[in-house]
Amino acid sequence: MLAPRPGAKKHRSRRAKLNKSSRTKTVRQNRKQDKQVSTVKQFEHRIEKMIQANELLLPKLFDDAAIEAILGESKPVKKPRQRIYTVSTTLTLFVQQVLMKDRGCKEVVLLFNRNRKEQQLRQVSCNTTSYCDARARIPLSLIKTLAARTARMASEHLADDQLWHGHRVLLVDGLVVNAPDTPENQKVYPHSQSQEPGLGFPQIRMCMAICLSTGVVTDMQYGAVVGKKTGEGTLFRKMFSNFRRGDVIVADSLFECFRDHATLKAMGVYMICNKNGTRESPFKGPCTVIEETWVELPRPSFDKNRFTRKEWEALPATLNVRMIRCKVGGRKGDLTLVTTLLDSQAYPATDIVKLYKQRWECELDNRSIKSVMGMESLSCHTPEMLARELMVYILAYNIVRLTMCDAAKVGSHHPRDLSFKGSKDAWLLFGQDKREPRNYAWLLWTIADVPLRKRPGRREPRKIKRRNSKYEKMKVPRAQEKQGLSP
Repeated sequence: MLAPRPGAKKHRSRRAKLNKSSRTKTVRQNRKQDKQVSTVKQFEHRIEKMIQANELLLPKLFDDAAIEAILGESKPVKKPRQRIYTVSTTLTLFVQQVLMKDRGCKEVVLLFNRNRKEQQLRQVSCNTTSYCDARARIPLSLIKTLAARTARMASEHLADDQLWHGHRVLLVDGLVVNAPDTPENQKVYPHSQSQEPGLGFPQIRMCMAICLSTGVVTDMQYGAVVGKKTGEGTLFRKMFSNFRRGDVIVADSLFECFRDHATLKAMGVYMICNKNGTRESPFKGPCTVIEETWVELPRPSFDKNRFTRKEWEALPATLNVRMIRCKVGGRKGDLTLVTTLLDSQAYPATDIVKLYKQRWECELDNRSIKSVMGMESLSCHTPEMLARELMVYILAYNIVRLTMCDAAKVGSHHPRDLSFKGSKDAWLLFGQDKREPRNYAWLLWTIADVPLRKRPGRREPRKIKRRNSKYEKMKVPRAQEKQGLSP
């Protein structure tokens, strides 16, 4: 190789020159901010710091002292019997059961025996009677308290960028689930009146409020589907006491009514709903741009089937609301929103429309609870156990959502950018260990490693490709069908 001439400038490759010129101070700062934690070791290091700073949610959820304090109110004076299936152990197995793909009690007992083998403990009987009896001994108040605690923890740790104009946003929607066809369940939760006796399943109507930012269920009410005053609106009004001043409720047209608007506005809670079909629109002609107007709604006439005389007289004579009309892709008609957010300067119409478009997240959350977790068909045979099963489903769902919040915080993501199905599977595989930084790091890294792809404006036809089963539907009770079979 020839030596360079004296005084000659040192040659630099073009690639090195481009790299040097592109790495400005601003670019380096942006890359440092956008860099995400990508290894388990880095997750473990950040988790240790966040646990010391009390920033993570899930590690402090099932505190033994807190559970003992909850159970202390109903604990008997005499010394309790020493059991293998303690309340905390049984509740943990119950949560695992509702998250598993095969949700039979037999599989849960086998899983419990496998864990005891790893801990070098003696085996328990594979008969599921002891486990089922232990589930019935779990106080329903304990499950409700833990579910409420998960919601409170998620709400108290909302970051400023997870609020909408400084407000917590709650998505409200309803759904119906089925229960086993037993005489006890049919007595409390009758089947649909359109079906003959012996052909339908008991139905339970649920109404849930879900936090838009975290996906956590903040409140859930349920009841039988038996006609008037058992609909979603009635269940929705039972949640009013749990709403906080400044909350924004986003719901569909079923929840848009004068009574709820006026009651929540007096509490300092705002609503954004799609206009009910029975209410006239103040807009005329085709919609080309976002339009808004203010309307004074009169109090509806008294109807004893809707409210009492005292409740009707407590409503204001008129109510000012703001109506916004816009054109949304994928819809045949225009979208007209009704809201009690009257200040157009603080809450522009475009922001309200963008917020309402996120109401679809509630439908996805309902799908996660019903289809992914399998809550659309419950398994308990008595109304008392159905109440426990429903609340354990909500508790298990919130636990997974809290884990996603921790993973999003450590991995620099938004909780809505992570997959619920993947998080549920990861929790079943890695979330059973003790909450040590190393074990918890594996769980959070598994959840945050592959975030969801961004697909804004995606539209799919509401049709299915897979055909139904070839078997006929049952038209008479099973006992009659069996009598008609040949010997």
